[in-house]
Amino acid sequence: MTLNDYYESLPEVSAPKADFLRELVTTCGVELVTARLWVKGRTTPSNPEHRRIIARAVGVPEEELFPKLKKKEE
Repeated sequence: MTLNDYYESLPEVSAPKADFLRELVTTCGVELVTARLWVKGRTTPSNPEHRRIIARAVGVPEEELFPKLKKKEE
């Protein structure tokens, strides 16, 4: 058995949070650190298209996902 054989025989493990971060990175074309900052609420996507992509992906309105934006507008 080679190391690759061993590796390939390991079970696939689901990591929903990591998968979601990778999806954000891929669909928005941002770095992993940026996606992490977004999901932790430390920053908000400045690009409106990124906010729309994220809202569609999770099925929650932008205003709910990014309440800081609404406060800025008021």
